[in-house]
Amino acid sequence: MMPHFKLLTMALVLALTSTLSAFAHEEHVFKAPWDACADAVKTQQCAYTNAHGDLFKGTCRVFNEALMCVRNQPIITAEKVTPADVAEVTVSSHHDSHENH
Repeated sequence: MMPHFKLLTMALVLALTSTLSAFAHEEHVFKAPWDACADAVKTQQCAYTNAHGDLFKGTCRVFNEALMCVRNQPIITAEKVTPADVAEVTVSSHHDSHENH
């Protein structure tokens, strides 16, 4: 009976590890980083929020042949986001004129 318990425990640990790993990458699956650079050019400043309202700021970079916003600044949690944080990215993105990817 002991070998079955050991096998069952290992299967449970593997299943739990796979599930937690999937949740860890859940934020990277949504389209916001790509949408943030939809009308942008390479190296242009960008920003997007996640489902919790946290603000991610970075620059548009080529990833899998498409532009995507790659974070290069600390995440600003939803409760700390100010209108100035959003305006800073919006204003600078309108004035950037970098080369297209």
